[in-house]
Order: sequence, then structure tokens, then C-alpha cells
Amino acid sequence: MATAAGIGEAFRRLQAGDVAGALECAERIAAQEPTNARAHLAKGIALRMAGRYGEASDALAHAQSLDPRDHAAAYETGIVRQLEGRIEDALRHFARSAELRPDFFAAHFSAGLIHTDRREWRLAADRFRAVLAVQPNQPDAMLHLALALDHDGRHDEAEGAFVHALAANPHHVPTLRVFGQHSARRGNFRRAASLFAEVARLDPRDEAVPMFVAQTELLLGRWQLAWAAYARRVPRRVFERECAAHGRSYAVPTVEAIANGEATLVAEQGLGDILFFLHWAPLLRSAGTRLDFAGDVRLHPLLARTGLFEALEETGGAARARTPILVGDLPSMFASTDPLTVATLRIEPLPERVAKWEAALLAAGPRPWIGVQWRAGTPHEVLEHALSKSVPVEPLFAALAPMQGTVFALQRQIAPGELDRAAGALGRPVTDLSSANDDLEDLLALATLLDRHAAVSSTTLHLAVAAGATADVLIPFPPEWRWRLEGDSPWFPGFRVHRQGLDGDWTAALAALTAQTR
Repeated sequence: MATAAGIGEAFRRLQAGDVAGALECAERIAAQEPTNARAHLAKGIALRMAGRYGEASDALAHAQSLDPRDHAAAYETGIVRQLEGRIEDALRHFARSAELRPDFFAAHFSAGLIHTDRREWRLAADRFRAVLAVQPNQPDAMLHLALALDHDGRHDEAEGAFVHALAANPHHVPTLRVFGQHSARRGNFRRAASLFAEVARLDPRDEAVPMFVAQTELLLGRWQLAWAAYARRVPRRVFERECAAHGRSYAVPTVEAIANGEATLVAEQGLGDILFFLHWAPLLRSAGTRLDFAGDVRLHPLLARTGLFEALEETGGAARARTPILVGDLPSMFASTDPLTVATLRIEPLPERVAKWEAALLAAGPRPWIGVQWRAGTPHEVLEHALSKSVPVEPLFAALAPMQGTVFALQRQIAPGELDRAAGALGRPVTDLSSANDDLEDLLALATLLDRHAAVSSTTLHLAVAAGATADVLIPFPPEWRWRLEGDSPWFPGFRVHRQGLDGDWTAALAALTAQTR
């Protein structure tokens, strides 16, 4: 009894996170009773938790030799092997643990996670089904099963699995969140918006979900709901904290409150977003408000030519400015104005820059001049709710091959080998003009000179529309809200929109691009 109580104490200490105490207790019992398999098991777990994997393996191997039918020792050895990066060995031990005790769901679950990491979707689905055979409503297993089915292309089955998972666990936040993302990818934006809103209600600390809500509501054109969610974006929260540090609160004023007054428009986002949201600045100026701008200095010379601003400065000190308004909050100030009717901001390029780039393009080759960009935005791995956009290089340039002329790569940060792949698909050289991204004045001038411009949505396209140019825009699915769910965008007049298919297929979009190049 004393030994049993001691072993129980060791496992209680493990559960409490007292690794040193558990190890001391297990070692003492193992020294007193060398054939006590449970003591060596507890010792192995404690050593694993302490990061001493080699010693943990020895202790667990000894436990297995003393009790070959112990599923726990096999499972714990699998955990150690996984931590050591010996994945195949880990899978063998998880399989052995499940064989010794078929209803031990942790062995199936751990194996399922490994198969998920290795993108072995069918094997992963099998393991999570095994978990659910033991624990039918286990929420994490239900979620991972739905994910595995979705990644395996079995979207209808995944849909059913998500619905079943929520029926069993209606307040399971990870399932609500992931089902929302799945729904958006499948084009069911109303359901996605509803699911994201529920996540925001249940977990107000989730910083990404308000942006998911905003993006879906903006696509649906439900502007009030969209701007309310957008007000919870991280850059605004940061600015609110900066204002609070200076003893003031940040609140978006009404247009009437600052009519014939003054305000500082504070740019808190990327260049493309800043340019887009400044479409609403003329409405504020027309109300008689004197406007200053605080933001990226690269925009200053361009914005100075709009005639909208009395002064331009960097963002520093904006929290102390008189009546600061975040640029991203401008649309919410004009609730009675249909956003689809807001005019594009116009910025004329500098004549000397146009002349400079016209000479460079003439030297590079004959017209028509075709500019291409195939990647933009922040990868989702860096920022979950980011608007990341990309088109495969070879199919894009192959679609442009029928068009004669000179092709230029305007892509920022061209990866090694991309230009060679592009030229191979195009069947002729591609001239690297990525250096134009170093100066917005250069990009603005270039946009007016190109005969065709095929690109994903980027800062360059925001400059192009400001300069009165057009482009062929390649829109991934789900679309960025500025490009709407269908048709052309009212904020980019004359732009030709080519949309990726529901399942990530660019075939139709690139075929339409080819048809317009002939």
C-alpha cells in the first residue's frame, strides 16, 4: 500500500507540473523496488518533461521490459521519439500503444497530429475517426477530422463533419473559427460572417477574428457591421493605447463635429490601404475640414499634389495631434454615403519621371510594354488575417505569351530562379524592373506608360488607378473585399478582373487573360 501511495504521489506531482518532485519520488521507489514498472514509467515521464530525452528513453524501455503489455510506456516512448524528431519510430510506438489498448484515444490522436503535420490527410482522418470511435464527441478530434477531409479535397464530407462537430460542441471556439474559414473558402460568406461573429463574442481576446468579421461583412456589403468590426483591428488598438499614454482617448468624430475645423489623418496601415482609404478624404475636405497627414514619408510628395493637405509629417506624435483620425476609420464617418460611389483619389505622375521611364522602356524593347506582378501582401504564416495574394509564375507568363512586345517584371523581392521560369514560360526574355519599387514616384510614372499590366492587387495597382491607368487584376478566392464578389470594382474603373476558381484553379482566369492579349 505504501508503494502504491508513493506511485500515486509521483503521478499527482506530474499532473501538477512538479517535475523535480515527481522524479525524486519515482527514483526513490524504483531504487526500493527495481521491478516496479510503474515507478520506471513515472521516472521516464518526469525525465521527458525535464527535456532529458536519452535518460527518459532508458527509463521507459526498462518499464516496457518489466511490463510489455503496458500501453502507457509505449505511448510515452512515442512522445519522446517525436520530440527527438524520430517520427517513424514515434508512429510505431503510438501504433503499439493503440494495439495494446484500442480504447486509448491519445495514441490515435497523437498519430493523427503527426499525419496532419506531414499532410497525410487520409491517414490523419483514419486516426481521428479512431479517436471518435472511443470518444464520439471529442471536440478536437472532430475538428481535426473535418480539417483532414477538407485538405484532402473531400469538401462535402468536411462540411458534414464541421456541422456534426458544432452540433455536439456548439461553443467550441476552435471549431467555430476554422469552420468560418472553411465557409469563406467555399464561398459561403454569410455563414462565415455568422461563425466569426460568434467567435468574437465567445473570445474577445482573439485579435484576428474582428478582421475576419470585417472582411466577410465588407464582401457582403453590410457596411455598418463591417466598420464596427474593423474598428477592433490591432493598429487601432495600438493607437488607442498610445493616446491613453498621453492622457487622452481616441474616438472617431462625426463629420459635423469637425466641419470647418481641422483634423490630422493618421496612416496606420500599409501603403495600398492608406491610398485606398484616402478616397474618403475629399469628402471630409468638402465639409470644410482642414486636413493634415501623418504617415509614411514615401507618400508625402504624392499626397502633396492632391491639394488635400495643409501639412504632411511622419506618424510620430500623431497621438498628440489635434483631432487625430485613423485613415482606416474614414469610411465609418460617412455612414450615409454609399461606399460604392466614393470616387478614386487622383494623383498625377511627375513629367520628368514619366520621361525617364519612357526612355528606359524604349531602350528595353518595342511596344506593347507589359508589366507583370504575381505576388503581394503578407503571407498568412506571418499574419493570419493578412491579404496574401499570388499566382503561379509559369501559368501566368504562359498566358501572356501570345501577346507580342516587351515584358517587364515589376515584382518586389523576386525570388531566385523566378525570372528564368517566367522567361521559359513566356518563350522570350523578361526584363527585371523590380528596382522601381524603391520609389513610389517611379511606380506611379511606370503605371501610365504600360500598355498592359497584369498583376495581383498591390500598392502598384492603387498607384495605377490614382494615375488614371488600368490593369488586368488577378483575384485569388476568396476575393479581397475591394474587388467585390463578382464583376468589376467601382473603385478601380476600367480595370479588368480575372477571378480564381473556388478550388484554387486559375485556368479560367488565365484563359480570359490570354484571350485579351490576342
